[in-house]
Amino acid sequence: MQRLLLQFADRPWIWLSLLLVASVLAATQIGELRVRVSANEMLVADDPQRVYYEEVKATFGEEQVVLLIVEDQELLAPDKLQVLQSVVNGLEALPLVERTESLFSVPHVRSIDGFLDKQPYLAKLPETAEEGRDLLAKAIANPLIRNVLVSPNGQAMAVAVVLADTETPVDDHLVTSALERATLPLQQVYNRAYPIGFPQVRTEIGERIMAEQSALMPLAVGALLIALFLLLRQLLDILTPLLTAGISILWTFGLMGWLDIPINVVTSTVPILLIVVGSTEDVHLLAEFRHAQRRGENTRLALEHMSRKMGRTVLLTFITTYAGFLSVGLSGIEALSQFGLVASTGLLFNFIVTVIFIPAALSLAGRWQLDGRSRLFDEGSLRWSAAYWRFLTRHRLQAFIALALLAAIAATGIPRIQVNHNPIDSLGESSPVAQNIQSLNEQFAGLESVSVVIESGIQDTFLHSRYLDELVKVQRFIQGMDSSMSVTSFADYLTLLNNAFQESEDAGVPASNEEITELMIFLDHDRVSSYVTEDYSQTRILVRHDIAATDRLKSMRAELRKFLDEQLDPGLTARIAGDSILTLSATRSMILGQLQSVLLILTFFILIIAFLFTDLRVGLIAALPNIFPVIILFGVMGYAGIPLNIGTTMAAAIAIGIAVDDTLHFMLRYNQELRTSRSQTRAMQNTIYEEALPVVSTSVALTVGFLVFAQSGFAPVAQFGLLSALVMSTALLADFVITPLAISSLRLVTLWDLLSARVRQQV
Repeated sequence: MQRLLLQFADRPWIWLSLLLVASVLAATQIGELRVRVSANEMLVADDPQRVYYEEVKATFGEEQVVLLIVEDQELLAPDKLQVLQSVVNGLEALPLVERTESLFSVPHVRSIDGFLDKQPYLAKLPETAEEGRDLLAKAIANPLIRNVLVSPNGQAMAVAVVLADTETPVDDHLVTSALERATLPLQQVYNRAYPIGFPQVRTEIGERIMAEQSALMPLAVGALLIALFLLLRQLLDILTPLLTAGISILWTFGLMGWLDIPINVVTSTVPILLIVVGSTEDVHLLAEFRHAQRRGENTRLALEHMSRKMGRTVLLTFITTYAGFLSVGLSGIEALSQFGLVASTGLLFNFIVTVIFIPAALSLAGRWQLDGRSRLFDEGSLRWSAAYWRFLTRHRLQAFIALALLAAIAATGIPRIQVNHNPIDSLGESSPVAQNIQSLNEQFAGLESVSVVIESGIQDTFLHSRYLDELVKVQRFIQGMDSSMSVTSFADYLTLLNNAFQESEDAGVPASNEEITELMIFLDHDRVSSYVTEDYSQTRILVRHDIAATDRLKSMRAELRKFLDEQLDPGLTARIAGDSILTLSATRSMILGQLQSVLLILTFFILIIAFLFTDLRVGLIAALPNIFPVIILFGVMGYAGIPLNIGTTMAAAIAIGIAVDDTLHFMLRYNQELRTSRSQTRAMQNTIYEEALPVVSTSVALTVGFLVFAQSGFAPVAQFGLLSALVMSTALLADFVITPLAISSLRLVTLWDLLSARVRQQV
């Protein structure tokens, strides 16, 4: 690595030209970059339950639906219904709409003069408000539409807009815009009217991603500039990290455009991360160059000193940081896998640009300096480092006790950590879409759904009253868990037919096989195709709910699974599927991925240190200052009520991947100083003195940079920024307290020290 850095310095114009050519090529792919937010990207890519759910959707049908909600005290007033009917007709004429489902189309099954009538509830508009209220009460009594198309309190009504099934994905922005325009006339006659669905959620996320990029990027750049100026005070040193980050961002975006990797909630953080994280190795290289320069060495000698001191170190620290970002994708969640690939590749680009650009730029302009300089290089700083080390050694025991107590207190908060993988919560309470969803959940069952699929493998099973009773039994159990949920099945439709046939509101489920056979004459299977297969061997209970909390959803599934295992007829089998269930799988995978990432990074770091210093004990001791921030991180999450989500799951792995860099720098510097001074005390004092500038600079810049993310309107991203800043600040404390105390009693000998000694013996 040392020779490679000097080669870049020897031929600066050639290498700088190659960087320019590569940047131009990358720029040609920027136009292919897209912002895309998908529901599937929050799920585990190869989840077996996902495969089964696709089978369920293929069997019972799956339609993309957006709800048009109207709220009012007089929903079915004649003048208001005329406007609503006009809007519904206009929606059905749109190319992106396949059909609508509402009281204008849902059949009102009843008996009129001995004949079964299936005309829609609003086949004829009521002439008076009283007629409208009477009709609304009848609609509320229908279990198939109560909590779905009409609210139980009769103050809200929904029009389900079924989107056309096309080969290409539906344009969320187009859907959102069309429905918002359609809603305008309704807002003039109803108290409230709004469209809501997952296209609206994805549209707002996409728009806010673009808005936040333009808002947060200047903050990140400004924070980094201020931190570098205050600590480095050299024009070239201040601009270089921004230039290397800018080039690596351009290359990364070019690669994303070429590979059709979209910008989403998590990959949108990559540019700012590259600005913040990419600056760390720049600062170490530049600080070493300036350190040699201030000792009186010319540009060439300073470059040789920088290459000799930092060559191997920056390579090793890049590897640990790269592993930290790459490990984020271990959870298998599509969005995190994309982030792990994009962010780690961006860091690879940044490393390549850094090791080429800095030697080349310094060879051309390294002698240019500002008058100001950092006081961290003054001789007074060396005296300060000596005084600090004496103080630390005198209070060694007290320092360890204080840090151990802090870690123990934090550890007690770890069991309090909650999990929340609901993407809607990322919008924040101030989001109009989030407010509409909250209003929807208050009036209706909710947007989320779970399917309980029950089958026997025998034709006509669910045309027998015995097995219909099994459906009703399961439905009643589910409804008993939460009365706000909508729980419907094929049995409900037969109940409606039976009530109409018997001319009674309380006839209930057909009591015998003969009654079912008679009712089947009037059954249109298309009306129940989403509940039962054509051979009636497989059926689905559809549960609509608004449960967002992962723990509550997990508890509901466990209770339902236990009931099905213990109470369902042995001749039937049941499986639970749905978007909510896939979310639980993603949550479990996310937690395991978080643990795997942290353990992988720490294990990788221990092995690197053990290999470099030929002693496993050294690796284990070096891990202490990096385990400490992890404990503090999870403890703060537990006590502060910050949940584990798509954003915070990245914090530990990424921040630890960065934090181990400073530990590695510190240990390798100490080894070099120990070989030179032959005194542990002097070696530690010099190490603290020489590492103060780069470690403090990078830690402060990273902490401030991560705090930029705290300004995000997305809760997971803001929490990621806060937690990452916490890890960086506690890692700085650990590096200047735990690391020096832990390694000061060791005589560190690296692998290349041993190899060099063996070569000298042979010579």
